[in-house]
Amino acid sequence: MALALAGCGLLPDSSLHYRDAEVIEPMTVPDGMVFIGEAPLYAVPRIDQRIVGVREGEDGFKAPRPPQLVAVAGDDQDDDAAPTPPPGQQGQAVLGKDGSGYPIIMMPTSFAWAWEKVTQALTQTDLRVTDRNRDQGVFFLTTPERYQLQPPQAQLKLSHTTNGIQVAVLNGEGTALAGKDSSLAILESVHREL
Repeated sequence: MALALAGCGLLPDSSLHYRDAEVIEPMTVPDGMVFIGEAPLYAVPRIDQRIVGVREGEDGFKAPRPPQLVAVAGDDQDDDAAPTPPPGQQGQAVLGKDGSGYPIIMMPTSFAWAWEKVTQALTQTDLRVTDRNRDQGVFFLTTPERYQLQPPQAQLKLSHTTNGIQVAVLNGEGTALAGKDSSLAILESVHREL
């Protein structure tokens, strides 16, 4: 055990090699595709902004603070009125494609507000909600014949991503994405009502 621990000191220290990373131009998105979230989550600073040793007045690395939660109004709210999202949660839903070309809706908002908006949108479409599971973010749907989905059952799945909430269409069992054409038709119907 002592030999193994002593051997760790012989390994080269490569923890600061990130400082030598090459800065490259941002990726360009092909025509017809949508990229949401232009700001990188963990951007590599330009070479002239990189820390070289400890500078005067620095205490070291400070981790970024997590986003603050926003409290929602209590019982004095009118039950019939649709809730209003808190500031910074009113982003526009975008119908686009994922990296594999499957249609998705991206909603730059919190899960609670996305669930509420999708619930309201589904009541305005010809899609029939047979069940829902908010904990898993799933609406179970029966689709009319015009969506050409066989069998006519599907799942509308809301998933957390770094850019907000992604809405995708799964097959009836929830084991795979539904066909691209049927998914696009379903998501277009929902997106029109968002």
